Amino acid sequence: MPVGTVTRNTERFDLKSLPGGYVVIRRMNYGEKLERQDSIMDMSMAMGDNKQFAADVKILNKQAALQDFANLIVEHNITDERERPLSFKVQRDVLLLDPIIGEEIGRLIDKLNSFEETEEVKN
Repeated sequence: MPVGTVTRNTERFDLKSLPGGYVVIRRMNYGEKLERQDSIMDMSMAMGDNKQFAADVKILNKQAALQDFANLIVEHNITDERERPLSFKVQRDVLLLDPIIGEEIGRLIDKLNSFEETEEVKN
C-alpha cells in the first residue's frame, strides 16, 4: 500500500539570491500545516474593524514566517557580515536577512509545503 505520511524528509535548495548559499528545509506534516493555518485564522477572525484587522494580519504573517524559519530550516550556510552563522531560531537573526534572500527562502518553504496540481483533472 502507498505510504501517505511525511517521513521528515528534507530538501536542499541552492539560493539564487545568495550565490553559494543554501538552505535545507523540512517538510511539515499535515497536522503542522493545519495548526499553522488555524493559529492565523483564529486570531484574525477575532479582530474588530477593518483597519485593525489589516494590521493584525500583517503581524500574524510575520509570526508565521518566524515560526517557519525556526522550525523548518534544519541546515544552512548563511552568515552575517562578520561571518557569524545566523540562527533562524533567533528572531533577530531572521529579521537581519536581506529581504530578497528572506523572500526567496519563504517561497521555498511554501513551495515545499504546498500542493499544486500539475495536471488537469479529467472528468
